[in-house]
Amino acid sequence: MSVALALHLLGVIVWVGGMFFAHMALRPTAAKLLQPPQRLPLLKGVLDRFFRWVWVSIAAILASGYWIFLGLWNGLAGVHVHLMQGTGLLMVGIFLFIYFRPYRRMGDALAAADLPVAAAEMVLIRRLIGINLILGLLTSLLAKIGPYMT
Repeated sequence: MSVALALHLLGVIVWVGGMFFAHMALRPTAAKLLQPPQRLPLLKGVLDRFFRWVWVSIAAILASGYWIFLGLWNGLAGVHVHLMQGTGLLMVGIFLFIYFRPYRRMGDALAAADLPVAAAEMVLIRRLIGINLILGLLTSLLAKIGPYMT
């Protein structure tokens, strides 16, 4: 159980913590200090590296979560665990959309030196990461306070 929980927690820390840093610190600072021709390639490069870690985090979170839920708890858990599963799967769906749609389009636009399109895709990415950040924080709260909810 401790190995599964450690993997689960590490995956959550990397993903949610990375979103918090990117959304609340990196992007606003880059927007303040850099013009789009410098800012957009920087943000794309950061996302390139971060998204590799998100894939690893998702694998760790899902594998460890289902290991705990199905293997150790035999599928029996409180409502909060089912809510965590639902919000977590929604987060994965949002990430998949980000990765395969606006993130790819942003990369294509940057390769073609089409900054307005790249900027528009970055706006969508930022909004969706903001939604995932909120979901991730709520899911993390459910993990801790869920067992105490009536």
